Amino acid sequence: MYNTDEHWKAWGEQDPYFGVLSRNEFRKENIAKYRDEFFDSGAQLMSSVVAMAVRHFGQFNTESALDFGSGVGRLTIPLAQRFKKVVGVEISEAMIAEAQRNCEGFGVSNVDFVKSDDQLSLVAQKFDFVNCCLVLQHIPPGRGMKIVARLLKTLNVGGVIVLQFPVRVDLSGLQQVLYTIKHKAPFTRHWFNLLRGRRISEPLMQLNQYDLVEVIALCSANGVAETTVRSSAFAGGLSATLVGKKET
Repeated sequence: MYNTDEHWKAWGEQDPYFGVLSRNEFRKENIAKYRDEFFDSGAQLMSSVVAMAVRHFGQFNTESALDFGSGVGRLTIPLAQRFKKVVGVEISEAMIAEAQRNCEGFGVSNVDFVKSDDQLSLVAQKFDFVNCCLVLQHIPPGRGMKIVARLLKTLNVGGVIVLQFPVRVDLSGLQQVLYTIKHKAPFTRHWFNLLRGRRISEPLMQLNQYDLVEVIALCSANGVAETTVRSSAFAGGLSATLVGKKET
């Protein structure tokens, strides 16, 4: 299987907005026209998950927030408009640079960005809100669950965590075979890109599913025993948005 980090870095360099939200409107040649729509979608998503958290757990501290997989700032910016201090964690230096420019454009000055790794070694503090949306699907579950464990440890007591991840990916037998070939056989992605009319160098983008029960068990083991889950269908599967509050 290809190195997902290297492919994500390539997305940051080649087509960062499409890498974050894979719609043709957000391709680099179209983003100028649809830029407002891109960031509005992030603001709406954060409004929805914060409202979900407040509805189930009541008001919580808004001193600090962490956005894991911050990309170009689509969710980081609306977080910065709600929390006093925000840290964005991102593996792609190109996306960090673009996110910093976007923060300046939105007049946001309370965000720091740090380079990501699986241990979150550059994250030195704890947070009242931890967000990880549209990220875990690109990371193999073996790695992703370790990252979730680290995210849970960065959460303050009384803090809220939001985790979004696919729980079912529906591929036909042929689709599964083609997916496996594309993601495991060297250089085949170039041919797939040509067949689909895309740039030959376009990186891969994994779509991984997670076991909801295992995620809930990991949360419980790290002091987040009470959670609520909202499901959402997407083309080819089902995703879950889990929101929980750390009690101990």
